[in-house]
Amino acid sequence: MTKRKITESTVLSLFQEEKITASRGAELLSIPIQDFMDLLNQNGLSLDDVTTEEMAKDLNTLQKLRTKYEKKAQVV
Repeated sequence: MTKRKITESTVLSLFQEEKITASRGAELLSIPIQDFMDLLNQNGLSLDDVTTEEMAKDLNTLQKLRTKYEKKAQVV
């Protein structure tokens, strides 16, 4: 098993055990949130059990990333 697969497996386990949010999982894997959601789907997991608090954290993370990338775009 490759290092990447071990890391993915660990992150998916943490997500499934509700120890991390989807946005944190994406961050740990250095992938966009949509790719993380696709990875969940590929592994038979879903966001159905996400709490309102987790959704708020994910939304906050997405807003921060949007601001960060908008600032980068203005610099270029």
